[in-house]
Amino acid sequence: MKIFIACLVFAAIGVAVALTINEGRYGHYEPTFGPISYRGDVDASNAMATLEEGWSETFAKIELPDGNSHDFGVMRPDEKGEHQFVVKNVGDAPLVLKVGASTCKCTVGELGDEMLEPGEQTEVTMSWTVTTNKNTFGQSAELRTNDPAQVAIRFEITGSVVRDVRLFPEEITFGEVAAGDDIDLDVSVFTFMDHPVTAGEVKFSDETINEFADFEVEPFEPSEQDGVNEAADQGFRVHATLHPGLKQGPVTSNLVLTLLPQEDNADNGDSEGDEASAENDGAPDKLTVYIPVNGRIVGAMSLLPNSRLRGVSGGGYVFDFGILGKDDPLTAKVFVRLKGDSQSSTKLSLGEVSPAEHVQATLGEPVGKGSMTLSPLEIKLKPGATAIDRMGMNRGDYGFIMIESDDPKTPALKLMLKFALPAQ
Repeated sequence: MKIFIACLVFAAIGVAVALTINEGRYGHYEPTFGPISYRGDVDASNAMATLEEGWSETFAKIELPDGNSHDFGVMRPDEKGEHQFVVKNVGDAPLVLKVGASTCKCTVGELGDEMLEPGEQTEVTMSWTVTTNKNTFGQSAELRTNDPAQVAIRFEITGSVVRDVRLFPEEITFGEVAAGDDIDLDVSVFTFMDHPVTAGEVKFSDETINEFADFEVEPFEPSEQDGVNEAADQGFRVHATLHPGLKQGPVTSNLVLTLLPQEDNADNGDSEGDEASAENDGAPDKLTVYIPVNGRIVGAMSLLPNSRLRGVSGGGYVFDFGILGKDDPLTAKVFVRLKGDSQSSTKLSLGEVSPAEHVQATLGEPVGKGSMTLSPLEIKLKPGATAIDRMGMNRGDYGFIMIESDDPKTPALKLMLKFALPAQ
């Protein structure tokens, strides 16, 4: 027991000696710049006063009387532009400015004065060159300041880019049109050229379409109603009418308009001399404008598409039931659509159904829906004593339903059925 107590005493003495040595070496260190208070002298009672000691009562404040963005409207490719942004110091201390980076080498910012006293103002000049293949242009440059509330300001330049010709709309899409209906197509052509032009020939690039087309071209003066195209030099409204006769299927072509240099009305009695003079003066050549046209000619009778129903090349549709199990639903519904002038008077009926022992079809009463009439068609599959496979592994290996009409101008429609049924 005495030995244990002696050990404790010696241990305590060792710890005390170690603490004394540590305190002497590391407990107090006099730094080069004076003593450091680890607890600090700032607390909740004096925090605001301490901050106010280092806070200046005067500072620079920037103001942009005309904002930081500019819409230059319409410019041509490679054309150069310039705009001055006004910068004003409305603070109590000098305002320091510096132009930073821009988003493109085609945009440059130049600063009038780098130091503004209170009340003074200067200009930041933005110069740019339109270098884009898009129809819009947008670039920016940064201005750095010593205003604590706005340390960086971004100046933005935006606008529209036009070439010699601009179309509205840029593409004509007429969707689906019944084979017996006229198709009216309209487009406005705006010119941005340094010489007047007149409309020449207009046609479709597909000669088979021209057989059923009529054209009209009307010059007009661009106005505020034309939006950004108000800045155009001239405008031409092109109207084309496609009459019935085109084959059913997609229509993908170009409406082609030729623009010719406007001839000088002055008559000097020497036409050959005029022509030679024009050639020598570098008279502009004609310009051909291509206007994309897309759409689809469909029969007056068609089906409303859904996730299991698709059209097939050459006409008709396929409804995919898939491979059915004993517990899978055997019925489906599609809608037969009639369009055209005679939609309300056309009567539909069911023709051949195959295989009749496995497919049952019922055509419901038609319902008018605006420019169309919809008739529900219910399809029911009937399993037999043996399994049947009509999944179309071989060409023509489908079931089908023929839908007919009493209008000789509306051909019958074939709905093919893709299915496999187990034995009952």
